[in-house]
Amino acid sequence: MTKADKNAVLGAAAKTLAWELYAAAAYGRTRAYVDVERFERELFSAVRQWRVTQKNVKKERRSNATSRS
Repeated sequence: MTKADKNAVLGAAAKTLAWELYAAAAYGRTRAYVDVERFERELFSAVRQWRVTQKNVKKERRSNATSRS
């Protein structure tokens, strides 16, 4: 995977997260009741997925760096 490919994947993930947060905020403005605990679970789930993605990218970087040496 090239650096441009990685940047594209991470950029798409960031845009998706931003749109999800925007949608959640819009929902909160239009509804009287928002399940804050559910929102918090979803947000933490997104954070966990982001961390796993970052860890995989870093692991791939390390393996590529060692294979080049």
